[in-house]
Amino acid sequence: MSLKYSRSQLVVNFTLPSTEDYLELYSTSLVHYRNEDYQKTQLYTELALADKRYRDVMLFKCYQRCSDQGSQKSQQLFFLALVNEEKCTRKCMKKLFGQPLQLPLWVIKDFKFRKPYSFLQYSYYQLGDLTSAYEAALINLKYNPDSEMMQGNVKFYSKKVKDKSRMLPHELPDSVDEFNMGVRSYMNHDYETATTHLNQSLSLYIEETKKCKIRCATGYDEYADKKQPDLNDTSTFQDQFVRLYQDVMECRYKCLEKHDKMVPDLSEDYLPKLLNYLQFSAYQIKDIVFAHQIATEYLSLNSGDQTMTNNLKYFTGQLESAPEGYIILRNLIEENRLDMEVLSAIVGKKEMRKRLKDKQNYVLGDMGLVSELNPDKNILWRNSY
Repeated sequence: MSLKYSRSQLVVNFTLPSTEDYLELYSTSLVHYRNEDYQKTQLYTELALADKRYRDVMLFKCYQRCSDQGSQKSQQLFFLALVNEEKCTRKCMKKLFGQPLQLPLWVIKDFKFRKPYSFLQYSYYQLGDLTSAYEAALINLKYNPDSEMMQGNVKFYSKKVKDKSRMLPHELPDSVDEFNMGVRSYMNHDYETATTHLNQSLSLYIEETKKCKIRCATGYDEYADKKQPDLNDTSTFQDQFVRLYQDVMECRYKCLEKHDKMVPDLSEDYLPKLLNYLQFSAYQIKDIVFAHQIATEYLSLNSGDQTMTNNLKYFTGQLESAPEGYIILRNLIEENRLDMEVLSAIVGKKEMRKRLKDKQNYVLGDMGLVSELNPDKNILWRNSY
């Protein structure tokens, strides 16, 4: 669509200075008004009004140029779904718990980083229950891996507690717990047990990532000192929405990093590492269909990995036809890509490249490490932990 209105057509009978906008023109007119130069006041006021009219016309033209056909309807449907979802969630929570809690920031942070377990482990220690103290300390350390104090506590308890089977877990095993158990079985060449734990780890990873993303935009209890958005007459809805949505997308981006930080010394990101172990374990127990599915999804994250490409070729050769993909995982990977595209559109591609520069990119593709191949042997390679 061409922009058919020129500036000179809108500013009738006046020559508009090329670099001045209506803010500058209006400010100049006020100076002349205070100096009682009414001719220049009239001139610059007319120019300011004309420039404002021009900007309003061009805003509509730009919007028409940038909007897809039918976008207004799709926007309305999106916000209708958003409003209904939010109202339904709040109604459900209010029925269960009453009014939302007004939480101080320190409480929010304490529960996010499992600080209550720090107090709990010390209380158990004072009560002489070292087994429960050990379990609580392990949970706290998982969410605070740099805590030297908790590292020391865990080391102390590990020497004192001999029968770990007596631990009563406060929290169910998560993806990282299952991953670590799977890796231990893998290193002991117990591939059947490894496959069980790693498969459970993958299922929990998908569930935990989805829940993490939901929490980025949905909640009930509130931060007591939160500030409401400045939705007054001087701010546009689009501007405010993009700013708010950026916070949501930044949060969803952090959901993709959460597991990486909970496993020390990973040679690649958590999800591809998990898939790498899982495809080889599945192969070892002769589950070629599952190995094929996992290898395929791995390559959707890191298409440049020649090792996995060779593995997939081997799996394909063992099957009469290619099996269906791992749909739930594939959908999550595609959702992650879209999240990155949205965030990149908001903050800019340059900023996104900067963020991903020192990190293997398992969301947008082809920045992972490639294992060395032995061209003389038809074997499946596995990466060390």
